[in-house]
Amino acid sequence: MDYSFDDPFMNLAMEESILRGKVEGESPDTLRLWQHPPVISIGCFLNPEDEVNVEACKQLGVTVIRRLSPGGALYIDEGSIQYSLTFDTQSLLLPEGIEDSYSLLSGGAIEALNSMGVKAEFQPINDLVVGGKKISGASQSRMYNGILHHGTISVNTKLDILEQVLKPSELKLKAQGFPNLKERITTVSRETGRNVSMEVFKRKLVEGFERTLNTNFTVGAPSPWEIKTAKELNEEKYKKFEWIFSEMKPRLDVFSSYKAAKGLISVSLSFRGDRIEDLKISGGFILYPENAVQELEQGLRGEVLDEEALRERILRLFAARGIQTVGVSAEDFARAIMLAYLDSSPPFVQ
Repeated sequence: MDYSFDDPFMNLAMEESILRGKVEGESPDTLRLWQHPPVISIGCFLNPEDEVNVEACKQLGVTVIRRLSPGGALYIDEGSIQYSLTFDTQSLLLPEGIEDSYSLLSGGAIEALNSMGVKAEFQPINDLVVGGKKISGASQSRMYNGILHHGTISVNTKLDILEQVLKPSELKLKAQGFPNLKERITTVSRETGRNVSMEVFKRKLVEGFERTLNTNFTVGAPSPWEIKTAKELNEEKYKKFEWIFSEMKPRLDVFSSYKAAKGLISVSLSFRGDRIEDLKISGGFILYPENAVQELEQGLRGEVLDEEALRERILRLFAARGIQTVGVSAEDFARAIMLAYLDSSPPFVQ
């Protein structure tokens, strides 16, 4: 399905509509290709203030949207191609590990890039890189007994705009070994030295997924049910301020950020004596299910501010709530909380 809306919020609503349609028996397994007007897409756990220059977005006409899946902030424009794979958990024989599923489901994008002469490779957890520079990122939502795996490929993306509207953490860039964001990102046109046709690349993408998933796609369009459900989701959720800026939580007494192996964890904390009174957790990390952060915040209130005790409590919460992590651990969350507690002068530079 090659189908886009002019309204970027509707593009996201359609993703959830198709995912929900799998459970309702209204949607087949689907590969959807689509494009956005200029947007910043933020992960479901991310505080936009941490990685987005909201004022620059307003001045440049870039819309901030919040997607269903976790991860960081991405600049997307008409020079980027979005793809979404939506299927129920029984449709594909997926690897047991979530990280391995990212690798498998990114294979079609790697095939498409390689066919254009761009030697891309998978970089765990969820990036495709060319010579160490990011050319594509992916994320997954796992709900309704289904999986939505979606990604962005920078084909002719305007990197000068990207640098103005995103403000990645200095901790993150330093860990990746890049002086600035523009040096971290590349595009298909930059790698090939020519302006690449979006239609040609879309065909390559479909062919790539057909090979890597050993299937054949038939061309289709959204059903009336999918469009109706997407419109309802858009009105109820995606275009609402409360959803887009839901992670803009008031700062508590102390704040800090901690760079885990594969994700930045930001913690705002208030405490009484040596116990947590309240805390807010946000960041570009990958965690499932979508209410996992709220479960952690609620489950840690009243806990003793001791790293080992927090680690054990977080592990129990993971087990009790069925929380799955990728690239971050209970130790990382415990360390992030203790960093905020022990140092009220945050090392995080905005």
